[in-house]
Amino acid sequence: MKKTIFDNGLTLLTVEAHDVPIVTATIWYRVGSANETAGQTGISHFLEHLMFKGTPTYGKGMIDFLTASNGGYNNAGTIFDYTMYYFNFSSDRWELALQIEADRMKNCLFDPDEIEAERGVILEELKQQIDSPWGQLAMQLESTMFPAPHPNHHPVIGWQADVESISRDQLARYYQTFYAPNNAVLVIVGDINTTSVIKAVHQHFGHLRPSAFTIPAQPPAIVKQEQEQRMTLYQDSSVKRLQIGYHTVNLAHPDTYALDAIDYLFSHGKTSRLHQRFVENEQLAVFTDTFYHTRKQSGVFYFTAALRRGRTPEEFERALEEEITTLQTELISEEELQKVKNIVAAEFVFDKETTAGLAHALGEYEMLDTYEFFSHYPQRMEMLTAEAIREAARKYFVNARRTLVWGLPQDPEREEQDFDEEDASLPPMTSDMVFRTPEEQLQPPKVASNNHNHASPEFFSADSRRFRHHRWVLPNGLIVLFLEHHLLPIVSMEAFVDAGQKNEAEEQAGIAVLTGQLLEEGTATRSAFDIASAIESVGGSLDAQSQGVAVQVLSKDLGLGMDLLSDVLMRPIFDERQMKKKRHQILISIEEDDENPSTIAFNLFRDMVYGAHPYHRPRKGYKHSVRKLRREALMKYYQTYFRPNNTILSIVGDVEPARIRETVERYFAEWQAQPIPIQPSFEIPRPTGCVRKHILKEKEQVHVYLGHLGVTRTNPDFYPLFVMDHILGVGPGFTDRISRKLRDEMGLAYSVSANISGSAEKEPGMFLAYIGTSPENAPRAVEGFVREIRAIRRELVSAEELELAQNYITGSYVFNFETSTQLARYLINVERYQLGEDFIWRFPDIVDQISAEDILRVAQRYLDENNYYLASAGKAW
Repeated sequence: MKKTIFDNGLTLLTVEAHDVPIVTATIWYRVGSANETAGQTGISHFLEHLMFKGTPTYGKGMIDFLTASNGGYNNAGTIFDYTMYYFNFSSDRWELALQIEADRMKNCLFDPDEIEAERGVILEELKQQIDSPWGQLAMQLESTMFPAPHPNHHPVIGWQADVESISRDQLARYYQTFYAPNNAVLVIVGDINTTSVIKAVHQHFGHLRPSAFTIPAQPPAIVKQEQEQRMTLYQDSSVKRLQIGYHTVNLAHPDTYALDAIDYLFSHGKTSRLHQRFVENEQLAVFTDTFYHTRKQSGVFYFTAALRRGRTPEEFERALEEEITTLQTELISEEELQKVKNIVAAEFVFDKETTAGLAHALGEYEMLDTYEFFSHYPQRMEMLTAEAIREAARKYFVNARRTLVWGLPQDPEREEQDFDEEDASLPPMTSDMVFRTPEEQLQPPKVASNNHNHASPEFFSADSRRFRHHRWVLPNGLIVLFLEHHLLPIVSMEAFVDAGQKNEAEEQAGIAVLTGQLLEEGTATRSAFDIASAIESVGGSLDAQSQGVAVQVLSKDLGLGMDLLSDVLMRPIFDERQMKKKRHQILISIEEDDENPSTIAFNLFRDMVYGAHPYHRPRKGYKHSVRKLRREALMKYYQTYFRPNNTILSIVGDVEPARIRETVERYFAEWQAQPIPIQPSFEIPRPTGCVRKHILKEKEQVHVYLGHLGVTRTNPDFYPLFVMDHILGVGPGFTDRISRKLRDEMGLAYSVSANISGSAEKEPGMFLAYIGTSPENAPRAVEGFVREIRAIRRELVSAEELELAQNYITGSYVFNFETSTQLARYLINVERYQLGEDFIWRFPDIVDQISAEDILRVAQRYLDENNYYLASAGKAW
C-alpha cells in the first residue's frame, strides 16, 4: 500500500494484488452534497451524471463504448462528502481508465440538450425515493436532524425545485471549482506494478493544473441538538416503520471503534441483542437494524425497525430504551466482545476477495480521514474494551441527541386487515450513496469479441490447473464438486437442492420459501440460537434458502462450517414456534410487496406470462396460501425433495482435496436417498395481440413490464440470445439500444432494461422489458420498447454493435471468478446444465462465433413485438 502526491496536488493510492488479473481504478473528488448551497441542492449528483456525457476527445457515449469494448464496467456515486467514479478492467487494459479520468477532469462538455435529458432522468430517480415508504422516512429524518441551512439538511439527490432549476452556468462553475487534481484522490488496486502506475499517472495527469478557484471548505456541520425531536408520517401502507438517528462523531474520532462495536452487538446476525429481543423473544418487530454512518465532520447512529402486527410504537420504544440502558449500565460479556472481534477479523479477510471492495474502502477512508484507517482498524478493534463500549453508549445514546420518525398507516384499521398471523427482507438502513446507474445493472455477464480481445488469456488457459475441479459422487447420490483455491484462507460451500417453486402445489404456494427459511431455525442437535451463535462466533455466514444452504468460513473453521451445513440440510425439525414466526414474517413481506408498484407489476406480469405453470405465482406465495401452511406440510415437502440424490455440494477454498473428501464423507454419508417425484409438464399459452393489465396505485411513477415467455438455459440458441441481450437491453452503461434511447437520449427513466437470457433456467424464463417512469412518459416508453424489438427482428445488427457486445462479454469474463463464492456457484451451474469442465475455456470462443445473422435469426424466433403482455402498476396512464 503506497501513497504518492504529485506536484499539482493529485494524491495516488496503490495496492498490488496479483491473485486475479483485475484492476479497479477509482477517482474521488472532495465534493458532495455537503458542499452545496441553497438553491443548488443536488448539483454534485447532477454533475456526476454529466461527467459521462463526453468531452471533445470522448464524444457522447464514447466513455461507455470504450469501457464495454474493453470488457470493463464503470459507475459513479455521490454522497455527503465526496463524489467517486470507478472502472473495473482486466489488468491488461486498465490504463484506459486513466486516459478517460484525466481528460474529463478538465474537459467535460455541458451540452444544453444533454443537461435537459439528464435532468429528466434525475427527477425520475427522485420519484423512486419518494415512492418508497423507507425513502420517505429517511428524507424526513435527515432534514429534521440537520435543520436548514445545515449542509446535510437536503437529500443527496437534491430538492425537486432545485433539480428543475439548476442552470448550465451553475454546473460549469461548480465543475471548474471542485474538479481539479488538488481536490482529487486516485485509488488503483489490483494486478499492477506500482512503479509503472506512478509513471502512467504522471503521464496522464501531470500536466493538469490545480483549480484556478479557491476550493471552498465545507460549512461547519456539527449540530448541538439539545432536545429530542419527533415526527410522524402517515403513509399509504399497512406497516409501522421507525427510523431513529443519534448524533455521533466522525471517522477520525477515537470513539468510532466503540460505536462500530455497538453496531455489531445490536444488529449483526441472529444472535445480536436487538434481533434476539425484538424479533425472536418478544416478537415486537419483524425487522430491526442499526447502522453507524460516519461523515467527514460528524456521524449518525441509526436504528431502523418494522413492527409486528398488533404491536405499538410505545411498546417498541420502551423496550429499546431498556436495551440502551442495559448497554449504558452493564459491561458486555467477554464472549460478546470476542465475537465482535472475530467478526471484524473474518470480514477483514473476506473483504480482500475483490479489488473493488478494497479500492472503495481505501478511497472512502481517505475522503473522511486517512486511508491508513483500513490497516489500523483490525488492530484497534482488537484492543477495544468493554469499558470503552459502555462509555460510548453513555455519551452518545442520549435522548436529547436523537430524532425519531415514525411511519404509520394512514388508515389504522388497515393494519389488521387480511391476516392475523411475520420480513427479514425489509430494507435495512445502509447508505445515502446515489449512483449514476443502479448498481444491480452493472454486474458482469453471469455466464461465465473477437479473439484478439479476450481478457487475460493465460488466466483462462486450458493448460492451467487453476479451474480444474474434483468431482465425485457419494453412494447416496450426493454430487460433490471441489476446487482448490489458496489465494486467501477462506472456504465457501454451497449445497444446491433441485427444489423450489416448480415443486409447489397451487394451494401450497410459498411452501418452498418457508421451508428454506426454517432450515436454520433448529435441528435435532441444535437450537436456532445455537446455529446462529456457532457461525457468528467465528465471523462466518450461513444462509438457508428455498434451494439449499450456503456457508462461508475462514479455512481454519472448515470443520465447524461443514458440521453446520450438514446439520441444517439433514436434520431440521421445523419447530412449531419458529414456523409461526417465520410465516408471520413472510406475510408481512408479502404486504410490503403489495405496496411496492414495481413488485406489484412484476407479479402481475409473471401471472400473465405463465398461465397454469407454478412460476405464475409470486415466489413467496399468496397471503391466503402462506397463512394455511402447517408443519406437517413443510416436513412432507422437505422429506420429498431435500435428499442427497437431489443435491449438488460445491466447495471452493483453501484446503487440500484429501481433507475435503474425508470431511464430506464423514458428515454426509448417513444422509439417505429417496426417489424424487417427476414434475408434470405445463403448456404455457402465448398471447394474441397486446394483453394489457394495470393496477392502480397512487404513486409518483408507473412501473411497466412488457414481454412474453422466454427460453430454457439448455436451449441451443441461449448463447446468441445472450449476446443479443447485450445489444438490445442489458449492455453496460448506456451501450445497449434501449438504455441509450429511452434513458440517455429521451431521459424517460433512471432504470430501464430488457433481456431474455437472465431468467432462463431448466424451466423457461421470460423475455422482459422494464421501465419505471412518470405516467405521462409511459406511452412513449412502450412505443420505444416495441420499436427496438421490431428493429432487432427486422435488420442485421451492425458489425460495431456485435463486436462491442462480444468484446464486453469476453473481456469481462474474468470478473465472474474473483471470489470463492462466485466459483462455487459456477461449478454448480456447470453441473446443473452439463456444460462440461472445459466450458470455462470454451465460452469465449462460443461468443466469438456468433454472427449478426445468428442474432437476427434468434430475435425473429424468440421475440414478438405484436403479441406480448403489458403489466403495469402505479398512476393511471
